[in-house]
Amino acid sequence: MNNFNKQMLDSHNKYRDLHQAPPLTFDQALAEAAQKWADRLAEKDDVESDLACRSEMGENVAMKFSSVKKDFPGGEFTDYWYATVAKYDFSGSTPVQPGSPVLSFSQLVWKSSTKMGAGKAVSKTGKVYAVARYSPGGNCVGQFADNVLPTRDGKLPDFVTKQAGGDGQEIVEKIDDPRPTIGGKHPEDVLIEASKITRIEGFKKVVTLVERYRSADGSTYTREKKREYTGALRK
Repeated sequence: MNNFNKQMLDSHNKYRDLHQAPPLTFDQALAEAAQKWADRLAEKDDVESDLACRSEMGENVAMKFSSVKKDFPGGEFTDYWYATVAKYDFSGSTPVQPGSPVLSFSQLVWKSSTKMGAGKAVSKTGKVYAVARYSPGGNCVGQFADNVLPTRDGKLPDFVTKQAGGDGQEIVEKIDDPRPTIGGKHPEDVLIEASKITRIEGFKKVVTLVERYRSADGSTYTREKKREYTGALRK
């Protein structure tokens, strides 16, 4: 078992224990299948579920991107899938619909799943794709009440509560030793300051890069570039 799979397994079992589910064990065949699909996603540089695997196993898929790193630990992907718990209805009054984001969470803690394996690959553009496979697969119609249990004390982790209620919040990070990413209006314009603004909108993260330039005449102006990151959820 490689380090990425160990990170995935440990982080999954942390949340499974929280939700009264037994721990998963590592499975090499699932890891190989997950790695094969992660390699394919990186080659295509796009996110999609493997429809062919649905009858045999469960799946979670995600993509992460950063201009400064390419090595995301497995726990970060697990946290991303788990965070959809904020919209899960444990009362059962709202049936889970096909394609719902909460299916990422429910598969993660699905009580009847016993094994997992994961894979990770980096595309030519620097996007990091992660795939987790589970057996037996979860998210079976009519079985959610028996397999997706609430936490023992009925409380969710703080980061989930903050994310779920954090629409509109902005995190501004000043970039030390900035280098042009957007670029100035003219080649001679000088980049004097750059910052990254992260805004959470539900489970979508909107990142705006802001660069301030000084023109040859001494005046300044700003340029912005916005990107949205939603990753991918099991459908």
